[in-house]
Amino acid sequence: MNILIEGWRGINHSYALVNQWQINELIKSSKISFKDIPFLDKNWNSKKNDSGFKEKIKNVINQIKPPSKDIEYDITYRISAPFNFDEKFVSKAIFVFATSEFRNLTDESYINCDPNNFGKKENFFIHTPSNWSKKGFLSAGFRDDQIVVVPHGIDQNTFNLISEEKKKKIRNKFKIKFDDFVLTNISAMTMNKGVEVLISAYGMLKKKYKNLKLILKDQSNLYKWKVDFPMKKVFESEFNKKYKIFNDEMYKDIIVISENLSFDQLRDIYSITDCYVSPYKAEGFNLTPLEAAACGTQIAVTNGGSTDDYFDDCMGFKIESIEKNQNNNIFLSPKIDSLINILNSIINKTDNKKKIRSKLVRENYSWENVVKKLKKEFENKLSK
Repeated sequence: MNILIEGWRGINHSYALVNQWQINELIKSSKISFKDIPFLDKNWNSKKNDSGFKEKIKNVINQIKPPSKDIEYDITYRISAPFNFDEKFVSKAIFVFATSEFRNLTDESYINCDPNNFGKKENFFIHTPSNWSKKGFLSAGFRDDQIVVVPHGIDQNTFNLISEEKKKKIRNKFKIKFDDFVLTNISAMTMNKGVEVLISAYGMLKKKYKNLKLILKDQSNLYKWKVDFPMKKVFESEFNKKYKIFNDEMYKDIIVISENLSFDQLRDIYSITDCYVSPYKAEGFNLTPLEAAACGTQIAVTNGGSTDDYFDDCMGFKIESIEKNQNNNIFLSPKIDSLINILNSIINKTDNKKKIRSKLVRENYSWENVVKKLKKEFENKLSK
């Protein structure tokens, strides 16, 4: 199969990362050409925003040749933002990777298409990673048969169980004691991530559990949002005025990481975490809890959203939520009481499901497996 990919590579934006993992699998069975699309921010580059891939994979991806007029392409696959819905493509069919976090396709999120034509396109398909996100494209006017749901995956060679001895060394590096209970969230500090809910829950529980620690890894190298943003929001909230959760002891046990990390370093963070907490409001997929679970770590994620597609009871817990609509943006409001109750029930308790959840994720959500599904969708659409 000849595939022309038009998109992002070389940086650690989620779309670029997904693209590079998919290329790493597709290139094993297909002929790939690549057309670089300008990044959304002119300041993004592979030096400042390194992808974190090992040199071997970087070299494979960087050496892919540009498109050629001499090649007859079966599939054009676009993966960048804003989503390019241009019907001009030099292949038998086109797939556009797109996500609808708030189940609402705004004018700013796409280019080169009249919304009245969304459902009229032939040989034009949307690849989105969750059923939550799919609903946004259905609401925008795309036909059900135009939308393909194929999830993201995890790298089996990286995200796995590590030894207790190695965990001890990593904890020592971060000055985390053996009996400390660690909560973690790795994400951009944007509103849809719900990090302020986690900070509030941590602040309440810190009064009771002195051995509680919180690791926050932001994406400030890509976005302007730093950990200061949700912290300030919580500090100024009515919740803090009522419960007075901010104090020196709470602050000193929050570990903030802003620098770029390799995938091995991310695995290390997941592995020393006792519970990965993602009280998100709106996500297209939400990959980090899945990676954490592959490392054996229990997770707490918002109920009702994109993670419902992959969540299994052995992975951990669902945070109760309420679905809301604000100016046609659909999102979830995770209940802080629910999160506090969940964490209360597991802090200082033994977690006996590490091997079970790691095996489940690694067997069902490897990049190899999910890219096989994506390629099967390519083949199915071409055969019609």
